[in-house]
Amino acid sequence: MVNGEEGKKAPVLSFQTFGNFECFIDGQPVKFKYSKTKEMLAYLVDRKGAMCTNGELMSILWSEDSEKKKSYLKNLKADLTKTMAGAGLEGVLVKFRGAIGIAPDKVNCDYYDLLNGKESMMGSYWGEYMSQYGWSELTHAYLENYYDMKRKENKG
Repeated sequence: MVNGEEGKKAPVLSFQTFGNFECFIDGQPVKFKYSKTKEMLAYLVDRKGAMCTNGELMSILWSEDSEKKKSYLKNLKADLTKTMAGAGLEGVLVKFRGAIGIAPDKVNCDYYDLLNGKESMMGSYWGEYMSQYGWSELTHAYLENYYDMKRKENKG
C-alpha cells in the first residue's frame, strides 16, 4: 500500500486480542493520552465494526455514574481520533453523530483472522481474550466454544 506521499507505505494498524489487548502501528505499541482510550478502542475492536453509541461506551467504560462522564468520553474520542490521524490512519474510525466504530477491513487483528478461518490463528489462541477487561468475557466464552468446535472438526 502506498499513501499519498510518493513511495511511502501506508501505516499498518494491528490489534492483538489474544491474551491482553494491545494496539500497534507498524509494529510499535500505541500510546494514548488517556488509558481509557485504549479500553474504548479494545471495545470497538471487540464489536467487529458495529457502531457503538455514546451511551453504550459510557456504560461499558464506567459501570456506575456513567452519565457524569460525557465530557470524559468526548476527550477519549478526541484522543483516539487525534492518535489515528497523527499516524495517517483516519479511515480506520467510522463516526456518526453520537456513535463510533472501527473499519475491520482496514486493520490487522488476530480475532478477525480467526473468525475469518485463517488456519494459522488456531495456534495463536491459548484460551485468553482481552484479559484485562471484564466486559470481554462474553466474547471469550464464544471463542472457547468456537475453538473447541474447530478442534473437533480438525480431528474428525
